[in-house]
Amino acid sequence: MHKLTIMKKLEISFLDFDDIRNPLLNAGQARATYEVARRLVKRGHKVTSICSRYPGYKDRTEAGVVYKHIGLGSRFIRLNNFFYIFALPFMVRKLSGDIVIECFTSPISTLFSPLFTKTPVVVLPSMFNAKEFSKKYHLPFHWIEKFGMRFYKYIMPYSDVDSAKAKFLNPNIIYKIIPEGVGEEYFKIKHKKPKHILFLGRFDIAQKGIDLLLKSYSKVADKINYPLVIAGHGSDESKIRNLIEMLGLSEKVKMVGSAYGAKKRRLMSEALFVAFPSRHDEMCLWTLEALAGSLPIVCFDLPESSWLNDKVSLKTEPFDITKYSELLLVATDSKLSKYMSKKARKFAKGYSWDESVEECGSFFKTILRLERSSSEVLN
Repeated sequence: MHKLTIMKKLEISFLDFDDIRNPLLNAGQARATYEVARRLVKRGHKVTSICSRYPGYKDRTEAGVVYKHIGLGSRFIRLNNFFYIFALPFMVRKLSGDIVIECFTSPISTLFSPLFTKTPVVVLPSMFNAKEFSKKYHLPFHWIEKFGMRFYKYIMPYSDVDSAKAKFLNPNIIYKIIPEGVGEEYFKIKHKKPKHILFLGRFDIAQKGIDLLLKSYSKVADKINYPLVIAGHGSDESKIRNLIEMLGLSEKVKMVGSAYGAKKRRLMSEALFVAFPSRHDEMCLWTLEALAGSLPIVCFDLPESSWLNDKVSLKTEPFDITKYSELLLVATDSKLSKYMSKKARKFAKGYSWDESVEECGSFFKTILRLERSSSEVLN
């Protein structure tokens, strides 16, 4: 019996800018929220997700999870982000229940939810990179992140990298490391003869490093016998297309648009490996999905990628395009590819959504016990 099934039934609210039905985003955190939330519902808990509006949005109940939307539903994601951040305090004031889970949101990470509710707020550091966004936009977002962290008491980091940063910014914060899980459907992908190298992600050059990938690939394009497929969507699409043309890669690089469901699984089944050239990222759900689909990862050796071992990933010095280009070439070796492919799927089996939810439930019990003790002391 799951531990969560014998604990008090809770009322839980997620504060997640994204939504699995948001055509402008639908990124990993939205899928993670959905996977965790629907499992909490199955265990008898009441779960609501507060998301941003988007074109065609509808408040709804899906898999038992209540989705509510706030802010501006324009077709411009950055504008929606701005209005979501400023509308959220008014919604948080209205929330009742046992636990609020705040998914950190770019570019400022912290949304200051604890200031607007007496309900315990638990952080999910899905976007904990304000320093990098400060560099991108030339604004001091990292000051807001640093200031905001002092108001949080609890956090569920994905890795020890996140927990170390959280403790540095707030030495008193209580944490429990809970990695993400991965869907069973990715373990069922059957591979065909490899046809391409795959990049899949949001078209955000500054974060996702697509420019680094294209420049690296251009150095070895004549030696690699596989085209590069770029799947995704985002505000930098025109910049990416222009860079492809500028580098003379129009015949070697194919952009295929957004990839979800059957299309995503087909692209994975025909891939040799996944290129993951991010400049900064948290524990990315897509990398877990790729590993479960038997696809090795070629990435930069960042602190955030320390959870990937050398049997399932090839890493090189950040952000050296010459060395990354050499790694792309090395990854095409058939013997190495077959070895890493087997190891990748085995590695991914160590990550389960059910186990993640189990750990969440255990942490919630700890939080509620601490809150009761604190209340008794104050009284």
